[in-house]
Amino acid sequence: MDLRIGQTVQLITHGPQPSKHYTRLIGYVEQEFIMLRVPMENGWAVSLTQGQTLDVRVFCGVALYEFSCRLQTLLLNPRNYMLLSFPEHIRETRLRSHERVKCALPVSVLKTSAGPVPQVGFEFQDLSGGGAALVGPQALGEPEQSLELALDFHLAATGTTEQLVLGADIQSVQAVRNQAGQVTAYHHGIRFHEIEPRILLLVNELQKPRAQ
Repeated sequence: MDLRIGQTVQLITHGPQPSKHYTRLIGYVEQEFIMLRVPMENGWAVSLTQGQTLDVRVFCGVALYEFSCRLQTLLLNPRNYMLLSFPEHIRETRLRSHERVKCALPVSVLKTSAGPVPQVGFEFQDLSGGGAALVGPQALGEPEQSLELALDFHLAATGTTEQLVLGADIQSVQAVRNQAGQVTAYHHGIRFHEIEPRILLLVNELQKPRAQ
């Protein structure tokens, strides 16, 4: 794992009613322990017990790591931290850029090569790490022209709301027509300029309800 100090960690408790909590990595010693802040909710430390087993999820780069640890030490004063046993077995899920998932994510169009356009009324109807199907009320340009898009979304793995600005190139533009032949929308196939790890994680999370 590529652990980084300060990164977000998700903790999942066992029991009749498992719960999810978010905290941050303070430090670790390879093969010995992992040190985390005690998670807080509504201004209070989450109730945890020394010796209990916790499931841990960590997002690093383009991979998601999952493992179980035992809570070894819990110190609320004065530093509010806890030590977990170093995991013996780690499950790694590589987040692939080519996997595509259906979605309905509102997108704001910030800039196009074709000039001003309405910022609202556009959405991603499918998404992958490398590109998307962007549908909206107006054509945004011609193939090979560039776009700048803004996308807000929640990541369950980190408990955060992300606000991304994405650069992309138009690959195709197609008018969507109703049965009467009237144009109702425009479908754009777009390719992102860069692979954004948070988009890969979003695609991974969007796939899970479909797989269940």
